[in-house]
Amino acid sequence: MVYKIDYDSFLKQLIKRLSPAVILVALVAIVYVYLMQFVDHKISWVPYLVVLFALIKTIYFTFFTFKQVNKSIRQCHSFGQLLWIFGLLVLLIIFSYAADYSCIAAANTGSFQGFNTSDNMGYLSFLFEFFYFSVVTFAAIGYGDIVPLTYPARILVIMEIAQSFVLIVFGLSNINNIHTKIKTQ
Repeated sequence: MVYKIDYDSFLKQLIKRLSPAVILVALVAIVYVYLMQFVDHKISWVPYLVVLFALIKTIYFTFFTFKQVNKSIRQCHSFGQLLWIFGLLVLLIIFSYAADYSCIAAANTGSFQGFNTSDNMGYLSFLFEFFYFSVVTFAAIGYGDIVPLTYPARILVIMEIAQSFVLIVFGLSNINNIHTKIKTQ
């Protein structure tokens, strides 16, 4: 028996299910950027506020988003669709932690060692450096070229590593479930 896969329907459902997470990340980013123009970034509690927002985000990703993605996976019968789901989720997590790291570094320039902090560096270059660091941390490679020094920065790194572990365990178990389901059909 041959099953026809409706990719348009899958992508619409995927966007529908992931849109709450994307909207939440966008709203938090907009609120942060707006509010932080009124706050002196040298105040010691700002990095802890970033960690608090990151913790809320991590809990949200872990419980709500994974639940929604799991619903999409149950309807998914293709390895390609599964890769779309996890690729988008991984990219969203990595980018959100890169934004968190850049906020911590803006609040305390001594939060990371090995980071290029030249004054002529633009915000996109600044964000790219932390995107690189987030990818390396998420993949559990940890080259050691950029090292967190403060407690808020270290807590963020621990949270990203934990999020990575949960996603990988969740992803591998669902890949196995889909592979088994496809083989039995």
